[in-house]
Amino acid sequence: MNKYMMATKAIHMLGDLSRKEADICVISEEDKENYIGSWVFGFGFFGVKFPKETTRELTQEEIDKYNKVYLQINNQTPIKLSVG
Repeated sequence: MNKYMMATKAIHMLGDLSRKEADICVISEEDKENYIGSWVFGFGFFGVKFPKETTRELTQEEIDKYNKVYLQINNQTPIKLSVG
């Protein structure tokens, strides 16, 4: 289950990773109260809990925007996002 969503509140075992503005995250699993995954852009924390009450589906405008984005880590080949 890899699903892209928008979130603001994010909790990791090392602390609060929340953001002021909604940002894109990728969800790999969920429990009763949280989606669990990581921010797409950031320091690479895994197992981040995004409360379901503060996490939402992407709008069509956001899907169009992020489908044009490429990610690259160091000198690796860029990868095109495919969010929807």
